[in-house]
Amino acid sequence: MNRRLATLTLAALSLACIQAGAADYPDKPVRMIVPFAAGGGVDNISRVVATALGARLKQPVIIDNRPGANANIGADAVAKAQPDGYTLLMGATFLSFNRATMKQIPYDAAKDLIPVARTGKAPFVLVVPATSPLKSVAELVASMKAHPDKASYGAVGAGSPTNLIFPKNTGTSPVQILYKGGAAAMPDLIAGRLTYMIQTTSEVLPHIASGKLRALAVTGTTRFKHLPDVPTMKEAGVSDLEGTGWWGLFLPARTPASVVARLSDEIQAVMKQPDVVAALDRMGIESAPMPAAQFQPFFTDELKSYADVARQFNLSTE
Repeated sequence: MNRRLATLTLAALSLACIQAGAADYPDKPVRMIVPFAAGGGVDNISRVVATALGARLKQPVIIDNRPGANANIGADAVAKAQPDGYTLLMGATFLSFNRATMKQIPYDAAKDLIPVARTGKAPFVLVVPATSPLKSVAELVASMKAHPDKASYGAVGAGSPTNLIFPKNTGTSPVQILYKGGAAAMPDLIAGRLTYMIQTTSEVLPHIASGKLRALAVTGTTRFKHLPDVPTMKEAGVSDLEGTGWWGLFLPARTPASVVARLSDEIQAVMKQPDVVAALDRMGIESAPMPAAQFQPFFTDELKSYADVARQFNLSTE
């Protein structure tokens, strides 16, 4: 009984200290954990946001790359961090599809993380090496069916519904090759060691522009403004791939409401800065700020949507 009382007392004291410190937040550097390797899509937007956010907070926002386990290493580190506002997660769609398709995850994205603010959104792009003879999705599918033992694709997350639905709905069975970040996969893709990849815009647009990759289709319901001649997946004959990617900041559960509100407000301002909007646009990412009051129900809907898709298509990685 005495041990339990002591534990409860320490927990209460810790919470009181966190709440007291919230009034002066932030008074030291803030860490933004990116659960992928440097140079990938999540990392790219994180660095733009971190620089601008640090200027507004008048404290450095330091990027901490924690790749591995389908981004669960980094996400779990934030979920278990002190809820004081000094450890942020740059989350993305991986939080939704990991929860929907993976059975063993050390944290619950719905309970252990607080959605603070959305930052951006963009479609995914299906690309092949520029040296590939394949010029359309139909040609890609026909080739993979004719040579199933030679077909492969790069993936950053094993549980991505986009990566799982594409083979399922095209009747193909390419081998999945996992990477810790999109940037790590690019040399193999460009060299032709991978057949194709479905990846975020910021990672593939520069290589499309330089002529190293060829875009065959984009996800979403409309064509992508940076690639107006590239059809949507539906136009290319592949259904159920209308979802797009998004990015947003999260904090550990039990973070004081005042800290959540402060960061939410600052992110709204950051994402409207002309230099930030322009920097993201060059990556093919649309600045899409959404405050906590809207981002929280948005995230809840995303979790449900991905869970529904996982059940509908029997998607699972374990």
